[in-house]
Amino acid sequence: MTDELKIGLGLWSGQHGDPTDAVALARAGEDAGFDSFWVTEHHGMPDGYLPSPLTVLAACASVTQRIELASGVVLAPLHHPLRLAEDAALVDRLSHGRLLLGLGLGYAAHEYAAFGVDPATRGARLEALVGALRAAGTGEPFDAPGLGLHDVRVTPTPARPIPLWLGGYAERALARAGRLADGHLVGRGEPAIVEAASRTLATVRDPADPTFVRGVVVTCVLDAPGGGAAHARAGFARAQEAYEAIQQGRAVFAGLADPARAADIDAHIQVRGDVDDVVTGLRAVLASLAAWSRVHLVVRVAFAEPDLDTVLTRVATIGERVLPHLR
Repeated sequence: MTDELKIGLGLWSGQHGDPTDAVALARAGEDAGFDSFWVTEHHGMPDGYLPSPLTVLAACASVTQRIELASGVVLAPLHHPLRLAEDAALVDRLSHGRLLLGLGLGYAAHEYAAFGVDPATRGARLEALVGALRAAGTGEPFDAPGLGLHDVRVTPTPARPIPLWLGGYAERALARAGRLADGHLVGRGEPAIVEAASRTLATVRDPADPTFVRGVVVTCVLDAPGGGAAHARAGFARAQEAYEAIQQGRAVFAGLADPARAADIDAHIQVRGDVDDVVTGLRAVLASLAAWSRVHLVVRVAFAEPDLDTVLTRVATIGERVLPHLR
């Protein structure tokens, strides 16, 4: 039985080309009643995808008071572990303890090549990084030999121990999250993917464990006044072209997504329709997670659209007409 439900706004990835839009969206998400605001990371993308999520979250911290600020996800193996620990600590301080640090591996070969990181080492680096980040948060000297760190210290410390989440779809990634993390984020909330993740996570983490959070991203298009569905679909379609080009020929989503529908935008939208349809669809996702004590539903409603006002109106509309039916 779910004892705690949080609802996030995301994933914002800066595709308007102006990262200051993220600041406006974080503020709008807080005003609309969302519990968290999510950003994510890619490099060298043609649509202006955010390359530095923690920098943007620091800016969001200055215009918000309550909403959690989350990365979904930082591509952890591409970052120097000490610098990542320091940046995370500062963002948590600047936000007065509101950072939720999601970490993942990524999938784009060009990013690993650009940073000179051997992708064969990425799983081991991520696993070592979780322990290093926890040690860094104490403010005491620590070693992380697997990451090349010896007798290092992070000051100032974060405002509190930063929740560490892991992403990923493969069984190994899910098992890692269940063993090491405070939560797991499913970035594509299709029923089969969510169910597969639940089965694997439940083998290493008790769903009733109140220290673990099940996070699921659900892509949502609201076809109602104030929803801007046509803008949303057009923006999503433009962005998706770039991602599909990178993923072509790869078994992304651990082979759980149908590659034959890669070009079908509706295949990437889990919930759509008028207010009643959206409420019903999101309730169905929550019902599938009912066994988990803590659930964090991340509703992706911001896409690669040039008109920020349309997106801000959509966020306010969902806050007014959808969120009250989910609490």
